[in-house]
Amino acid sequence: MKKSVRINRKYLLIPICAEKETKTVSFSVSEGKAFEFQIPVSGDEEGFYAFHYYAPLNVEKYAGKKMLVEGDVPEGFLDALCLSDSIPQICQSHPLIHFTADTGWINDPNGLLYQDGTYHLYYQHNPFDTRWENMCWGHAVSTDLLHWERKGTILYPNEDGTVYSGSGIVNEKGLLGLDCEAQIYFYTCAGNKSEWSRGKTFTQRIAYSTDGGETLQRMEGAAVRQLAEENRDPKVYWHEESGAYYMVLYLRENDFAVLRSKDLKNWKRSQTLTLDKAWECPDLRRLPVEGGGEKWVFYSADGYYFTGEFDGFEFKPDGTRRKLWKTEIPYAAQTVWGTQDVILIPWLRMQNKNKLYTGAMGLPRKLSLVRREEGYRIRLTPTESFLQARSAVHSSVGEGKVFCMSQRDGALEICIHMDRPGDFSVSLYGTPISYAADCGRLAVGEQVCSIGKNLNDFSLLADGEILEASAQNGLVLAVLELPADRKRGNVTVEVSQRAAVDIYRID
Repeated sequence: MKKSVRINRKYLLIPICAEKETKTVSFSVSEGKAFEFQIPVSGDEEGFYAFHYYAPLNVEKYAGKKMLVEGDVPEGFLDALCLSDSIPQICQSHPLIHFTADTGWINDPNGLLYQDGTYHLYYQHNPFDTRWENMCWGHAVSTDLLHWERKGTILYPNEDGTVYSGSGIVNEKGLLGLDCEAQIYFYTCAGNKSEWSRGKTFTQRIAYSTDGGETLQRMEGAAVRQLAEENRDPKVYWHEESGAYYMVLYLRENDFAVLRSKDLKNWKRSQTLTLDKAWECPDLRRLPVEGGGEKWVFYSADGYYFTGEFDGFEFKPDGTRRKLWKTEIPYAAQTVWGTQDVILIPWLRMQNKNKLYTGAMGLPRKLSLVRREEGYRIRLTPTESFLQARSAVHSSVGEGKVFCMSQRDGALEICIHMDRPGDFSVSLYGTPISYAADCGRLAVGEQVCSIGKNLNDFSLLADGEILEASAQNGLVLAVLELPADRKRGNVTVEVSQRAAVDIYRID
């Protein structure tokens, strides 16, 4: 089936039947194919075409042209296509301070940077389903890392491949023929991951923005050609001491590469290294050590991290592998370019049952290193903007049970500071949460994880379906899921010994 549409609005709205069987749908203009996606469609070809939501496809660059839409889809799908200058709003609940897409699937954070008072979050996005597919880059902005404005899809797949993960910097050196204020993004072009790009390879490519991130333009050609079957996830920073940019890149299995460039265009590999159990989405940063000094840290998608030394050419780990998270929900975390503090944002692999979106971003947290007898450990603490956004709901010191009621939607933080390690139990809007110090078990509803024995300092941050549980002032962090749509009601906290209990609302 096919249909011709005259483009006279910013968006072509695509009807989405979430989690149905997908069909290949292509969108062409006189110059050739403009887009091609795997779109879930209903099999019902008669009567009213029922669907869950409209996915906006930005077609403003094709204004005045006819666009041919074709695929093995029912006539009702084509009839439901329409044009609009705005994105339809959908009434559904979202977390307050954890970013989620309005609709569709998200995964890895990409291109995180800070410029002129604005944080830019790009992310892996499938606008056309609540499952992984059609990898694009979505975009959102914030002034406080808590409240995000969704800006829409900014990079779509093309004939060279779908758009996998990457990173962003500001062009401070004035390279690539662009001014110093331009934003430069390195992304993975995943060839052969779509019918349109069949036979192409994985390459690392460059996009740039000269309008503050509102639009991205692709540069021709590849910055890094295929080094392995699926080399991906470039993370780029400047190394002052050796006077060059470095890129860390995933190759295969537990293998990674370090590459260098003076001009951001021509890259030469300086190291191939293997890191035990580490896999994809690498990041290599110098972190401050509490009490003085700095140390280089290499970490990967699954939260494994390695301290060591880096001279701009090679990273030499000290041989110790540790992990950031106590649960498997956080993944593919990336640091933000351009901030004084080193700030990390992970993807949260949430299920979001009965929602028209899947996945969320974790709370941005500052990174520092703590010296311990067993070596260096990373501490993750909330940013200053989070602390400033809190308003006190309850504060008490003593032993036994405390009670409060949350009467407004929003995020809630429960801080429990015990005089010595002990047990506690919480009823959060009817969901039981408990910690047993002797075995180190944290239970949230029916979920149980080993968070560590004999802890005495906890923060429980609840936001929609997300619970971030940290302990020992950020040396321990776990993320778990809460029942959907419980955002207000009674909260009780019971401790086994003397403790300070502080409860905050974050709006």
